[in-house]
Amino acid sequence: MRLGVVLLAAGLSRRFGAEDKLLADVQGKPMLVRAIRTLHAAQADVFLAIVSTERTAEIAREEGAFPVRNDAPQEGLSRSIALGVRAARRRGCDAVLLAAADQPRLTQDSVRALLRAFREEKASIACLADETHSGNPAIFAGAFFDELLALQGDRGAKAVLRAHADALCVVRCTLPGELSDADDPQALRALIRKL
Repeated sequence: MRLGVVLLAAGLSRRFGAEDKLLADVQGKPMLVRAIRTLHAAQADVFLAIVSTERTAEIAREEGAFPVRNDAPQEGLSRSIALGVRAARRRGCDAVLLAAADQPRLTQDSVRALLRAFREEKASIACLADETHSGNPAIFAGAFFDELLALQGDRGAKAVLRAHADALCVVRCTLPGELSDADDPQALRALIRKL
């Protein structure tokens, strides 16, 4: 299996205020740096970061991810997913791991567990779950690429997961609360306190 990581890091961060939340400090580093370093645990053949600014593109390059520019993030999450899946397909990937960049509690252990389950169970689709969230990060075999490319608007890949619940391998996170999003500064502060 040739795996591509697609890190979704091009959102507009409307609820976060004026600051780009991916540049917000998490233990002395921008949240985007933490996300990339965590996902390096997947040891992917291709690591793509879907970004919308020059600064986030620069960080991605510095951290060993290839930046793919989303010049129209207002079109929603589906555009970033499509850009990532197309780029991974062009690079010969036959599976993609889709992940959000705003989950600062996500651990490398959970990323490794997801990948291990996907391979050992010979799953075609797998996702992480904690006590309150599920579905992101998720790994999709190439058979699902066309469905991912067909997503519209601000819909993420959960629609594809739900459509194939019978084939889905759900993997529990190592720690509680790993999949909580830092949607606003207050949420980020609360998540950081738990690190």
